[in-house]
Amino acid sequence: MDITKLFSLEGRVALVTGGSKNLGRHIAEGFIAQGAKVYISSRKADACAQTAEELGLNCIALPMDLSSGEGCKALAAAFAAREEKLDILVNNAGVAGLRGLTKDGFEMTFGVNHLGHFLLTQLLLEKMQSSGLSRVVTVSSRAHKRTAGIDWDALCQPTRSWTGIREYAVSKLANLLFSAELA
Repeated sequence: MDITKLFSLEGRVALVTGGSKNLGRHIAEGFIAQGAKVYISSRKADACAQTAEELGLNCIALPMDLSSGEGCKALAAAFAAREEKLDILVNNAGVAGLRGLTKDGFEMTFGVNHLGHFLLTQLLLEKMQSSGLSRVVTVSSRAHKRTAGIDWDALCQPTRSWTGIREYAVSKLANLLFSAELA
């Protein structure tokens, strides 16, 4: 038996946020190597387009900005206009150390790392459910262990800590809680 057939993604469609560099790019490369058609998104349109070109015909760039509900809705609409199904959604994009508020008035790191992916997943969930066996993978980290919980009032205030580590930890905790609930 050819073991590579066990991991084949032939005929599958994936969307990888933060797919223009680092981990997201490697995930996209792996999916493409296994036969998937992969859409990558990034807030940097030029980098997104360049990466898609480098990865070849099975990679399509869909630039977007997770820091706003408007950006998430635009990405979901652009994807839905191109594809009938979505087999794999990888919520990978993220920020650390940015300060301030998103366009929608949420703390920047929490807004991008959690709320953007939460909304995008909700917008694409019906398409995924109608695709049959589909998966949502939300990239998190052990940073969630650096927080005792979520200060709900702080989520609507500009970044408080100087480094943003506290806010990053909260965003990663929210990723884990969301993934557990989604499962």
